[in-house]
Amino acid sequence: MILSDKAIMDALDHSEIEIEPRPTPQQIQPASLDVRLGGELYDCDDDAYMKGVDSHVLHPNTRYLGHTKESVTLPNDIAAQLTGRSTIGRLGIIVHKTAGWIDPNFSGEITLELMNMGNEPVRLDVGQRVAQLVFFQLDQSSSGYSGQYQGQTGIEKAGDV
Repeated sequence: MILSDKAIMDALDHSEIEIEPRPTPQQIQPASLDVRLGGELYDCDDDAYMKGVDSHVLHPNTRYLGHTKESVTLPNDIAAQLTGRSTIGRLGIIVHKTAGWIDPNFSGEITLELMNMGNEPVRLDVGQRVAQLVFFQLDQSSSGYSGQYQGQTGIEKAGDV
């Protein structure tokens, strides 16, 4: 079952789902929660980190790793799917290519796999809503995630942990 806006708010109010900083009302959608771009970006092609700026320019056909501004903590009976927002997709930006699933009991910032599929550079502002989380209620509690990305902050490249 996908959680509605009312169920998401209820889960936030009762600390079943924890998100820091707390989402604004504009981030709550009818069946999802918008997440924002964090302050660090990694250019996979140039092997370069970019941070300490107010915006990032994503160049055509270039792969980047970013992260959410929000740190998300899920209970053992709720999972989430990360998906792009249509506003960002219409600019030619893919927000995740493969790793969009967030297991129950995950806690941390979410790594974003970004790529500009368009022909022109696109500027994304730090704090801009770039993706959304769709929450799923499990039929029962799971054993919960305890993998290598548990508790991550910022960008976690493969092999960094």
